[in-house]
Amino acid sequence: PAIDIIYMLWAQDKLVGINMETYYDKELYDYYKHIDSRIANKELATPGSNDMLNIESAMALKPDLIIAQNLSPNVIKTLNSMGTAVYLSTSESYDHLMKEMEDIAVLLGKNDRGQQLINYAMDKTEQLQARSNNHKAKAPTKNAYFSWANGRIFSTAGRNSMMNDCLVLAGVDNVCPTDIDKPNINPETLIDWNPDMIVMWNDSPDLFYNKKELASVKAIQSKQIFNLIPMFYYNPHTFKALCVAAAINGWAYPDITINVDDEINEIITTLYGDKVGNELLKYKNL
Repeated sequence: PAIDIIYMLWAQDKLVGINMETYYDKELYDYYKHIDSRIANKELATPGSNDMLNIESAMALKPDLIIAQNLSPNVIKTLNSMGTAVYLSTSESYDHLMKEMEDIAVLLGKNDRGQQLINYAMDKTEQLQARSNNHKAKAPTKNAYFSWANGRIFSTAGRNSMMNDCLVLAGVDNVCPTDIDKPNINPETLIDWNPDMIVMWNDSPDLFYNKKELASVKAIQSKQIFNLIPMFYYNPHTFKALCVAAAINGWAYPDITINVDDEINEIITTLYGDKVGNELLKYKNL
């Protein structure tokens, strides 16, 4: 997620190394290569991954700052002793997204751009909340079940998760009552929850439709299964959580006066800027 923040802040000139997943995960590389030719040509160093860091390789890049997702206190202490600052970016909630955008903007000297993005996110949040309140004043609130990608249809999002924040922002209720971030459930639990709609991340709805034991679930009976795809445009751990919320809101409460696809396109071009945003949009519906 921090890589996205750097590109949204237009601070890529400061970037000297990235996590190795950016190259070998097609869901990342196939899009970032259109943002930065250094990624397309695999020229940026990869001294680590989301879960580990090769200190020697990292220090060879002579960084002033390392932004990481997971580093042990001992590794951070070692890096600090070598004159390198460390910032941990977890992106675990919508409030975290706001705080991390503000912090990284300050650290990279992009205060104005950071505030511009924060103001935009706050305005879009208010718009979505107003829209949801308007719909819910006329009809019952929809409830939703979320499933993660790669066939994990019984792995969902609990109340203490970034995806739950997206559901709340979209104006729907999460049927999962637990606070666990990514709980695993069984078919009987999903049948008992009986959601109005199901939101998937980068998977086929047939994974639900082909399970006969789930045929009684309301969302399956009414064909209310929706897909956040391609996942690059709907990463809930970035400011693209706005795309997630806008899409879910449009599916839950259709409004002929609002073109959700246009709204998502506008979010992407605002977050990345017109040039990069319009280049990315060429691949959104492929």
